[in-house]
Amino acid sequence: MTIKKTRFKQYLCKWLEYKKDYVKESTYANYSNIIYNYIIPILGDYSINIINHELIQDYILMLYKNGGKNKLGLSIKTIKDIISILKASIRFLFNKKVIKVFNLKFNYPKNNFNKNVYVLTKDEQNKIMKYAINNLNYKNIGILICLFAGIRIGEVCALKWKDINFNNGLVNINKTIQRIYVKDKNNNYSKIIISTPKTKNANRIIPLNKDFIKILKSLKSDNENYILTGSNKFIEPRVYRNYFNNVLKKLEIKHFNFHSLRHTFATNCISLGIDYKTVSELLGHSNINMTLNLYVHPSLSQKEKCINILYNKLMK
Repeated sequence: MTIKKTRFKQYLCKWLEYKKDYVKESTYANYSNIIYNYIIPILGDYSINIINHELIQDYILMLYKNGGKNKLGLSIKTIKDIISILKASIRFLFNKKVIKVFNLKFNYPKNNFNKNVYVLTKDEQNKIMKYAINNLNYKNIGILICLFAGIRIGEVCALKWKDINFNNGLVNINKTIQRIYVKDKNNNYSKIIISTPKTKNANRIIPLNKDFIKILKSLKSDNENYILTGSNKFIEPRVYRNYFNNVLKKLEIKHFNFHSLRHTFATNCISLGIDYKTVSELLGHSNINMTLNLYVHPSLSQKEKCINILYNKLMK
């Protein structure tokens, strides 16, 4: 078979197979899902010699408008994730001299998607905290940890009692639990994996309040036990998410995503005047810009305060 007649999807599969030995299992799962869900269905049947800058630029617009399969358009972030993997596979073809080198810099439409970050009201926070403390058990203590430390659901599911230093009041975030979905040419499957956090910064130590440490201590079991179960068996994120949703129903609080506990933690920190660098490190963000983009949105009153302070200083 000549190169001109070879379909792009054949090389995409070769690149995916090549990457399998060099990336984390969760990363490979992400690559495979993007390739089989977004790239192969649209670009896979093109002859390899047709792949060029113009084609991919048109592909970006199609993803933005309809997601590639008459779906709602994708966010710019999702499109950039897809194109990042597409570019990596194309560079692989450049190196193999399968196709001629072309410009891999692309233009992206203006992002009209609003980032939906829900922050709990004071009343919602108080209801949840009161319920968790009055009905103290392993699962409810996990909700409090997320509210007081801002950790992710996969991180709290992976926490063991040995990860908490009760003498120093510190919790060590060093693992995460997630269910990954892998697609390849032979089969599709899902599995639970326990791995290190996604980025270096996500591997972090968070101080805990001394009064909260006392609450944790009252439930402590064997060091090797998971905090959310009190046993050597973990609970996976989707099961814990369902438990949390049932708590919201019981408290007659409108449904919101579990991740909103983390958003609420971050927003509370910033509203209390905690510096952005500290908040960023507590959250385990890869850089401070991520924290600023997600959580720092000055209100009109804050802007007015800034202008008035500046004016008064200059007029002295």
